[in-house]
Amino acid sequence: MSDGAGGSTGGSKRGGLPESPLCPFCEESDTELVNPFGPQLSVSSYWCLRCRSPFEMMKWQGSDRPALRE
Repeated sequence: MSDGAGGSTGGSKRGGLPESPLCPFCEESDTELVNPFGPQLSVSSYWCLRCRSPFEMMKWQGSDRPALRE
């Protein structure tokens, strides 16, 4: 099930989820939403079409993710 392109690379969002976030392995945006609910309700499951790797992404309220501490 493909939701299109966009996501954290600047595209539109559906249902508050990035449509196509960057893959954490190959850093490409050629990804698709597999399941809006992963093993936990706070996680979405995605599939990278480029490197063919599954990955999960935490859901955040609001449009911006919180800043990471260094």
